[in-house]
Amino acid sequence: MGELRLYAVGLDEVRGIFGAPDDRAAHLREVARRAFSPEADPARTGLLAKLGPIFRRPPAAQVVSPTQPEPHDVEVLLAGAHVRPERTGATWRVLETLVCDLAWGSTKLSLTPQALDDLDFALARGGVSASVGLRHLLDSTAALNLVPVQGLTVGWHRYETALAMAGAYRVALPQLKTPEQQETAAALASWLDGFVPWAQVAASTGRPAPDLVGFWAQ
Repeated sequence: MGELRLYAVGLDEVRGIFGAPDDRAAHLREVARRAFSPEADPARTGLLAKLGPIFRRPPAAQVVSPTQPEPHDVEVLLAGAHVRPERTGATWRVLETLVCDLAWGSTKLSLTPQALDDLDFALARGGVSASVGLRHLLDSTAALNLVPVQGLTVGWHRYETALAMAGAYRVALPQLKTPEQQETAAALASWLDGFVPWAQVAASTGRPAPDLVGFWAQ
């Protein structure tokens, strides 16, 4: 089973994570610390509870997982520095966590590759242009400064395309044959409707209108 995770966030803001300025980096660093530090054990009190840096592994642990973020992965990403090949998977996890923090909204769909293709095909039969299909979203590379990893595809659509997706999916709903496809398309259209109010709030705070960024994990 695959999972498509969608975020409403300006692509320039995502790209700005790489080499983030000091003030923004401080916030993102704290986001990563909260996400990846082990939760405090209420049973641990006294000196032992105060020892050790963030992301601490058990003293006997010798192997560093290639997908488990470490503090250094966060610092390399925020500095916009070169990511070692063996740390690419972990760095992608850090990046998506920070994207989620920046996003105005998010949603996810559990879909096999075949189910995703079937949904796109059903939408196309309902009159939806391929240019606003989910496969086209994933084929539109986000051109991020991080080497791709197997099993993860990251794509994006501009704000205006996200609005077009919402309208097109809603019009196509009566033409979809299965209740599952109807439910998925309706949920997507409803979520995409949020882009208009999110853009209004973004403008009032000096942030760019959200784009649609998708992480497809298989």
